[in-house]
Amino acid sequence: MNRTKTILLGLGVAVLALGGGIALRQALDARSPGSVVATELGQPFSLVDHTGAQITEAAFSGRPSLLFFGFTHCPDVCPTTIYDMETWLTDLNVGEGEIGAYFVTVDPERDTPEFLRDYLEPQSDRIVGITGDPEDVWEMAKSWRVYFQKRPLGEGDYTMDHYASTFVLNADGAVVDLITYGEDAESAKAKIAAVLG
Repeated sequence: MNRTKTILLGLGVAVLALGGGIALRQALDARSPGSVVATELGQPFSLVDHTGAQITEAAFSGRPSLLFFGFTHCPDVCPTTIYDMETWLTDLNVGEGEIGAYFVTVDPERDTPEFLRDYLEPQSDRIVGITGDPEDVWEMAKSWRVYFQKRPLGEGDYTMDHYASTFVLNADGAVVDLITYGEDAESAKAKIAAVLG
């Protein structure tokens, strides 16, 4: 594939992902507060968490959850979001087990369970990292309509462009809101409080 076709394909993927994000935001804005979005997101999966234990879509049921897609080599968005997520839950005095918090890597080639553990545990004892076979991880991410794209940096290195909002799920695992990157902390905490009841 030549460079022009590659660029056009990449732009096409980005536009589709952006369109999906806009459609989801519009659906969220149109519904009554706390109600489920009709948009179907997610599919069954079998991956591993940052301890190496199996994790499936069942993790998103039985209690509300926060779900973020990122990667450990991310320079700004991901560490900020992890810090924010931990701060929101601390400020809300959320008890252990009241809410799930998940960081799904979009860079499973580098983000092994061990790498995720070393990255997450110093920052939070409640955010669970999710990784696994690259194809399985990417299929899971795509089922959530999450945009991600490898971008070469030269000399064999690369970064990942990716969707930067956090999904807010109810106890049934359905999306009821989004917290955008850089959103006001009080607004973010109100969205979390709403699913905690």
